[in-house]
Amino acid sequence: MEKYELKASGKDEGSMHAMNRMPIAYELELHRVIELAAYFRAEKDSFRLSPVDYWLAAEKDIHQYF
Repeated sequence: MEKYELKASGKDEGSMHAMNRMPIAYELELHRVIELAAYFRAEKDSFRLSPVDYWLAAEKDIHQYF
């Protein structure tokens, strides 16, 4: 995976460090996949739990694959 740098403008330019970042499109797609997985998990469970519970469970499942 490629490394991306976050560049600061102005006075803080010297204090910013290079960060390992995923491309923004990948981050957005990953978020969308987790969102859908959480929704389908909640729907299957008749929305009994908190949305956060479904989100965390879906996130755990998705991160096993990515």
